[in-house]
Amino acid sequence: MIRDCYNTLAEFLRAGETCNLVTVLQKNDGEGAAVSRKYIVKGRDQSFSPVPVMEENETEVRIFEPAGPKERLIILGGGHISKTLCAFAAKTGFTPWVIDEREEFASGERFPDAERVICAPFMKVLPGLHVNGGDYVVIVTRGHSSDGDCLRYLLSRELPGYLGMIGSRRRVQAQFAMFEKEGVPKERLDFVHTPIGLAIGAVTPEEIAVSILAELILVKRTERRQDVIQTDLDPSVIEEIAACREPAAVATIVRASGSTPRKEGAKMLVLSDGTIRGTIGGGLGESRVIRKAAAMAGTGKSCLFPFAMDADVAARDGMACGGTMDVLIEDLNGDVQKDDKIQHKKNHRQEKETE
Repeated sequence: MIRDCYNTLAEFLRAGETCNLVTVLQKNDGEGAAVSRKYIVKGRDQSFSPVPVMEENETEVRIFEPAGPKERLIILGGGHISKTLCAFAAKTGFTPWVIDEREEFASGERFPDAERVICAPFMKVLPGLHVNGGDYVVIVTRGHSSDGDCLRYLLSRELPGYLGMIGSRRRVQAQFAMFEKEGVPKERLDFVHTPIGLAIGAVTPEEIAVSILAELILVKRTERRQDVIQTDLDPSVIEEIAACREPAAVATIVRASGSTPRKEGAKMLVLSDGTIRGTIGGGLGESRVIRKAAAMAGTGKSCLFPFAMDADVAARDGMACGGTMDVLIEDLNGDVQKDDKIQHKKNHRQEKETE
């Protein structure tokens, strides 16, 4: 069943894997098209795609959906800015890790939204974090010296997707001049976001946290990085789908153009009574998809549902966005043919875990 495929996908994400969910939909004149599925795990198959792809010919539609764990946000420092940033970031698709040397600042009670809170010297923790291009790092420690030590270390290794450090322009310029004398390439120094955050005139810790989060989201949504997945998928919706035990359907945007509010990868779980988990953008488009998906829940059917809303129609209906999108709607109890690679990769992972 399609439900089983989402259970498998949830297992991959919990294990920290990044993969493509590949769906092949056979074209026919109505609903109930045959569906087959396989998984392509990043690093094990050269055909992995970091961006959503929809290909079609006369007989079938082939959909590649990249999926991976939420982006890790490493916050170095547990002060007032960090506390608010952690809470806001957890609500906007990041997985926060907080590190501080002080016990009173590095506690689960202070950071209930963090996946991990580590109390230890920064330079002892950083090597074990294995920072990579998929991570986001914010340096907001209690002092200039600690900030500089953390930045010096990070600049000497693989750079994260985002690296920001708090500090005044004058102090940062002096620190960067010292780093250049030490041999740090200028292009690496130029990569650092400092002064940190978007320039919104922030003053309070909460306002500064908002400015930092805004910059994180800007980088996440606009800067394409090689081998880092670019999708509108919210991994938490996968868990909702995997846990669902009642009649329901899944709606996924597989192709979008124009000013649609959500893009390829966005998923929504629709129960038979029209209750939803997640969103594909709201408005008239979503309401029509909800009606269609609720009616398909429990039928075993799958289909591609096209929706078009040009600017004039959008304005007439009071919508802020227009554009077109194709939405894949699948009954969770629908039949699906699974590729042998699914079980092979599950067995491979199980064998690796027992070694």
